[in-house]
Amino acid sequence: MVLVLAAGSACQPGSAQIDSWTDGELARYLMRNGVAVNVDHASLWFDSGALGPNQMDRFSRLVNRGIVDIEAYLGGSHLGSQKIRYFISDRVEISHSTARSIFLPIDKVRDRTAPYLHETTHVVAPCDNCPMWFSEGLASHVQSYISEHAGGYDGGVFSQNGNRGINQDVRRWLASDSGQAVAPYIGVPGEPPAINYDRSNVAAPFYVMAQSFVRFIVKRASIEFALWSPRYVLSVVLEGWGIGDGGGYLPGRAGGNETT
Repeated sequence: MVLVLAAGSACQPGSAQIDSWTDGELARYLMRNGVAVNVDHASLWFDSGALGPNQMDRFSRLVNRGIVDIEAYLGGSHLGSQKIRYFISDRVEISHSTARSIFLPIDKVRDRTAPYLHETTHVVAPCDNCPMWFSEGLASHVQSYISEHAGGYDGGVFSQNGNRGINQDVRRWLASDSGQAVAPYIGVPGEPPAINYDRSNVAAPFYVMAQSFVRFIVKRASIEFALWSPRYVLSVVLEGWGIGDGGGYLPGRAGGNETT
């Protein structure tokens, strides 16, 4: 069931002021002045007038299905009956999630390139104490898996062909200085410097390698095993397959020649 509600029409502050808002401020603004859509598992708020009713309806149904599919694949959710909140606005520069809320750029929703499955995975299966490579690699792996096997679309920002082509993406990155620089951060705690600022040369190879490595773990064990204790899983899987301690990441051996 989809319920669309048009919020009030309060005057919109200047764009410079809006751009400086925190997530909480933007969420409150959209809840007062945006267009609300409610589905079974999510509540969504859109910039008023930015998308047509049919576009908002289609994306809301897509989100609702994605939540169900992700929970089924991961074996449940910690949310219980709580709905996930999505805030879709042109004031969102980079897709991200905080607690139970997800923020998506409205142009990516319009173009069907929004990483809604990736961000939903962060909310359904939060991993606050996990190393960054596992948390981001898992979300990227799940995004690709769900779009390839259940439906929806892969809003992958850095991978070109989802899980099916992720190892080829890794090989391309490892042939570059940027890829070689971030490889030591896969399989160990910590994150590369400037990952939040240099999306093209740091975040891109890091996310691609993280997705490849998590996919390797899931294929060798299971998604349930991977979620149980990432640090323990890492040590068991690497030792069991003779790959070493994970430091420096060995994608040629971890990723092998798999393409499916």
